[in-house]
Amino acid sequence: MRSARSARRAALLLLLVAPLLPAVLAAEFRPTIAGWSARVGIHVDGTLHWAETGPGGPAFPAAGLEATWTAAPDGTVAATVRNTSGRPLALGRFIVAQLAGVPGDRALVMSGWQLTNTVQPVVPGKKLVSKTLLQLWQPAPAAAVQVGFVTFDRINTEIEVDGGTVTAVCDFEGFVLAPGAAIATESLRVVRGTDPIAELHAWGDAAAARYRVPIWPGTPAGWVGWSWVDGFNVERYEDVVRRNARAIREKLPDSGIGYIWVSIGNLKDREPGAWLEWNRTLFPSGPEALVRDLGAQDFKLGLWAGAYWVSARLEARVAQLRDAFLLKDGQPMSVPHRDLGPQLILDPTHPKTHAWFEEIFRTWRAWGVRYYMIDFVHSASGTTPGRYIADGYFNQALVPSVEAVRDSLKVIRRAAGPDTYLLVSTGPTFHTVGLLDAVRAGTDYGEGRPLDGPGKGFWPGTFVVNKPDYWTGHLRAVQAWATHFFVHRKLWIADSGNVLTLDKPVALNDARISATIFGLNGSPLMIGDDVDRMSPERLALLRQQFPRLPEAAEPLDLFDAPEPDHPKTFRLRVRTAWDEWDLFAVFNFGADVLRKTVPATGAVWDFWDERYAGTADGNLAVLVPPRSVKLLRVAPLRPHPWVLATDIHIRQGQAEISAAAWDDATGELRFTTSRPGNVFLRVPKEFRVAEPAGLWIAKDGNDASLLVRVATTPGERRIRFVRL
Repeated sequence: MRSARSARRAALLLLLVAPLLPAVLAAEFRPTIAGWSARVGIHVDGTLHWAETGPGGPAFPAAGLEATWTAAPDGTVAATVRNTSGRPLALGRFIVAQLAGVPGDRALVMSGWQLTNTVQPVVPGKKLVSKTLLQLWQPAPAAAVQVGFVTFDRINTEIEVDGGTVTAVCDFEGFVLAPGAAIATESLRVVRGTDPIAELHAWGDAAAARYRVPIWPGTPAGWVGWSWVDGFNVERYEDVVRRNARAIREKLPDSGIGYIWVSIGNLKDREPGAWLEWNRTLFPSGPEALVRDLGAQDFKLGLWAGAYWVSARLEARVAQLRDAFLLKDGQPMSVPHRDLGPQLILDPTHPKTHAWFEEIFRTWRAWGVRYYMIDFVHSASGTTPGRYIADGYFNQALVPSVEAVRDSLKVIRRAAGPDTYLLVSTGPTFHTVGLLDAVRAGTDYGEGRPLDGPGKGFWPGTFVVNKPDYWTGHLRAVQAWATHFFVHRKLWIADSGNVLTLDKPVALNDARISATIFGLNGSPLMIGDDVDRMSPERLALLRQQFPRLPEAAEPLDLFDAPEPDHPKTFRLRVRTAWDEWDLFAVFNFGADVLRKTVPATGAVWDFWDERYAGTADGNLAVLVPPRSVKLLRVAPLRPHPWVLATDIHIRQGQAEISAAAWDDATGELRFTTSRPGNVFLRVPKEFRVAEPAGLWIAKDGNDASLLVRVATTPGERRIRFVRL
């Protein structure tokens, strides 16, 4: 009797718990990634589902999804999900990996656009969100952990760090997956090591290997003006352009400056959206004549193009494109620009937008335009970076945000032509890979503004000085450079400099800071000065920037200076056929003397002080006065006379010296220069100059070496020495 009752109780218990058994018995899918046991999950119709172990990898039976999982030996993982539910499913955030116990007390956090990418402290209770790539660092014990997507051309990719938990997400943003359909995540790479800078370089290489995009040959240089001459209200814009084009060819010959960038002034009434309506008041010659005349001087015309904007004041154009605008809460979404007025935003997936872009860029191409800055892309790119979030996009077959905005960038790329240089600004960075030639990595460094009146631009001035942390100041440019060096000329050209403005009343120290930034960042360069009226000494600083050279120096203290601090020290390893040396730049934007130490061995030349600074044996102490920069060239010591530096180019030998050789048998030093200027030699104390005529010879009071100044003209120079 008792056994019968026990049996009935057992049967009843089984009936009660049976519905719960699958959840209890199902094993959670926990792949091992770079040594961590990871969780995988997805939000479907607003509900989070953690992955169970299925036949092909992760499965989400309660959500009606199955998935296949791929994992590579290098730590790269990805998933493809298939809808097995028989009904449409709205996909949200796919957690590709959630890792616990990840070390790191600071992290490089990428914003996904031009504002601001920095190293930030990792503190309990504060969640950090980085777009596409997160680099963690812990000095003691040394631990560098990188969590980064190496594909990012379809889906918004984010990595969150909260304490020691890191969550890598592909956000499908409500993309509806049809029954039976499948879609892949982006590919995630997790790496652990001890050198965060090396890991950043490796990530750039890994992403470049995925996309294999052609990189624009050379480093573009051009003129934009704006810093000192107002072509809108003071002097006619076309006159400013023409006299500066002449001045560049007269004063900066063989500089490689190839573009004249006209910004906004070509538009009728200066209205975005009036792209094909030429401003005959500011440019009476018209586009074809301007292009022809600039071409005769070997310049190409460039234009500013905020292509996704249409001024709300252009009633006819707004009516034509009315159903192609992005909506917010059912109404056309608008950008309230301070200088240009309210701007409506075009839907990057709408056929009318595509047709409009085709017409604009094919017409401009026919005129001869071969350079564009495609601006304010962030207004149409949704969650990347997330400033303007619309109700949705016209083409719902595309994943919102990234894939959506790339749909229109492909149109621009095709219509502009492969020989046209495309720079994107104020918009997604990594996600434009393969479509744009360059990405503005920072804000409007070095730019001026016209005198449009109170509340606009920099009224009543045209340029801002003496504030390095201003949004057009040095700090933003240094931060952009320090956080994009590892993708420069791998995914695209990282335009971390923008505009170089050097002329007075810019303080000399500030001019040298700007020149150093552009000299070592490998960035394209647009001149902000009025070259035609430029002071001779500042023109000499500008001349030292050309030709542009492609390499970017890397920061030595990126992870030593988390917010609110910033990186200050950069090193560029210069390698030529005739020698190699290091260039160190140490920036001080503060009001006190800065003391830094750099890893240096060899003979030291202070470029801006034009001073031999002795020798370094492993470490070099550097003192930087307030609001200034030190630029040091450190080359291996030679037992014979050798080149120490030049004042011809800021890289001090890379561009302007094609060959150098020492002949021990004859005691002769030979070198070949391409431009006039001064070459400085260091002569060990065991030598003297055999024929001193025409040379400037000094003896260093510390190590007794000779410092010889050689005034050169293009060609080979031979100097003979005698052993003492």
